[in-house]
Amino acid sequence: MKIQQLQMLNALSETGTLQGAAERLHRTQAAVSMALKKLEHDAGFPLFDRDGYRLQLTAYGEQFLRQAQEVLRQQQRLQSLTQQLREGAEPIVRISYDRTCAPSCLFPALRAVQECYPATDLHLSGEAQLRSLRAVREGDADLALTPWLPVFRQHGDFETKLVRPFQLLVAVSPALVERYGRPRKRSDLLDIPMLIPQNQDIGINLDQMVRMPGLQRIRVNDSIAQRELLVAGMGWGIIPSDIVQDELCRGELIAVDIPGFITQVHLETHLVRSAERIAGPAAQQIWDHF
Repeated sequence: MKIQQLQMLNALSETGTLQGAAERLHRTQAAVSMALKKLEHDAGFPLFDRDGYRLQLTAYGEQFLRQAQEVLRQQQRLQSLTQQLREGAEPIVRISYDRTCAPSCLFPALRAVQECYPATDLHLSGEAQLRSLRAVREGDADLALTPWLPVFRQHGDFETKLVRPFQLLVAVSPALVERYGRPRKRSDLLDIPMLIPQNQDIGINLDQMVRMPGLQRIRVNDSIAQRELLVAGMGWGIIPSDIVQDELCRGELIAVDIPGFITQVHLETHLVRSAERIAGPAAQQIWDHF
């Protein structure tokens, strides 16, 4: 049995079709089909039930897949270790952060890496929704800074470290406060448009949270755009505190305390990495900082 056959088995189990597995692995359908037949021949029993449109694992196939996935994880760890032993400090550390999290909390750790590993480049990229986790899972990022819920473990084999609480607050511009007065209760917000990010995909449904029928909503793609609209006085919004700390300090935005309005949200910001790859010394130093 070859690693490539096990990779194809894993891709087939996740996509359910030869075409899906072929596209993921950049192979032809014929190559994937041949590899599957060879693997089943070597195993001595069928791995998939072919009666339906999508391939379904047999009972034997499910047991075989669990062991195959462990072999693949060990192979990834071995490759990672080999690269680190061969090259020493990694040339690039790629950090992806969810745009609902301000990356400034990483800066002290990044400064330490600059001093200890001057030849290592640091690449930071902001992503929307859960793409930071996907980047870590797919090997496109070494670390991710993201809001975290335990259910996110279904997206990959992750290790995480708590960085800080993920807090939401109600923010509004001084101009709107001057025009409408300072909101003290939910009903005070009815006459002001609400600025709300679309599809945050972090376990928060702001529509369900607010439950204020008839309220005009302005939807934006991410929290950065939401912040700019808040500063421009286009409405009020529920926004991560990390995103607006500077604006609050400068007086460009005002935090509004409405008792019981958003207390039901309990999230944390975590640093995340793959449990399947061995971190290089620079990435490990950032990890150890927290």
